[in-house]
Amino acid sequence: MAYNVFGNPITNETLEGMPEYAGKTIGKLDRARVALNMKNAAEKDFNARTHVEKLKEQYGDGVSTLCLVYNATGDTITYSDKKDWLGHIGKAPFAALIANGQWGAFLHVKTAGDASGSTAAVVYRGTDKNGTECDWMLSWSNPWDRTKWDNTVYTEIREPGHFEKGGIWDVIYNFLCQTRPYSKDTWNGCVSIMSTGSDTSAIVEAILTLENA
Repeated sequence: MAYNVFGNPITNETLEGMPEYAGKTIGKLDRARVALNMKNAAEKDFNARTHVEKLKEQYGDGVSTLCLVYNATGDTITYSDKKDWLGHIGKAPFAALIANGQWGAFLHVKTAGDASGSTAAVVYRGTDKNGTECDWMLSWSNPWDRTKWDNTVYTEIREPGHFEKGGIWDVIYNFLCQTRPYSKDTWNGCVSIMSTGSDTSAIVEAILTLENA
């Protein structure tokens, strides 16, 4: 297991060991539902947060965003793309793969020497309940000048490659600039939920799952 993901993957084998699924046909929605119910099992949420807090300690002072992504989609999601408006990923990379039932954790930081914040997006590719590919986009803004702006998040789910289209990041940025500490999107039976704290080193949490999970 990679050092920046936390928790044991929740698979068919996991569910087969549970009395309520004994002898039943197990599908993607079942795996997603169990993963969502076990979001905080075995201290995996605590371990993910501890990891990103240690990354923050190593980074030191300055605007930074402590990002936690939980996968309850029923299958593994894969890192696809990123967009940096302000700042960059810290010394540790984005989680390349996040299995169903795992947390991914990473730190995004401001550019050294600049009076600027941490404003960026990451895209993970997964599948809907029918196994059709789709992209989950997670974006956040953690401003340096807190007298004018507060932290915001914005999320979308769309077809594969949607966030590679020309001009799309300008559209996303305009949505992100609207003050909102919470964002939710539902698309083709997929659900993405984001929230942020109000702090120069805020926790941003994202939950990726399916409808009716």
